[in-house]
Amino acid sequence: MSDRDEAVSFDLIREAPRAVWSSDTGRLRFGGNRDNPGGFAIHPRPFLLLEDDTRHAELLETHPRWTDNGWIRGEFWVPQVVPGHRLLAEIGFIQPIGEPRTSGVRLAVRFDGTTLHEMTKLYTGRLAAIEVDLAAYAGKAGLLTLEVTANGSSTQAWLVWVNPRIGASGSAGKNR
Repeated sequence: MSDRDEAVSFDLIREAPRAVWSSDTGRLRFGGNRDNPGGFAIHPRPFLLLEDDTRHAELLETHPRWTDNGWIRGEFWVPQVVPGHRLLAEIGFIQPIGEPRTSGVRLAVRFDGTTLHEMTKLYTGRLAAIEVDLAAYAGKAGLLTLEVTANGSSTQAWLVWVNPRIGASGSAGKNR
């Protein structure tokens, strides 16, 4: 077992195919077509260039339904939250060819229906770090929900999650 495996109790990249994905058009199949106007959640090809000029081996990409304020939601069953663990990730956008045209996204993180974190991510040339305290759920199982909503237009709302996991703060290095 590696240090990464010991430090991470729940790897959202590995669990993404088992999550329940939906958008405002209904249920979505993980790994579906990038051209699906209903939205998609996929493991994109490795080492895509991100807005901060970095590349990563493993990513989770989510794109909301292709309509103004469209959304996509992933629901992950977490068998047990380890005391001291948090939801950790970096998020950002795929770097487009030409000028970015995204108006950004709004993000909500919920556990068992309670909103724990909300933010807006705009294309800034930097990834944004997420660290969500799960202390209230230590020792419990529950439903972790990640919801991404287009901030107006859904154009180029290619939100990527870098190393999304539940683990100890500062655990598990980045997979660049």
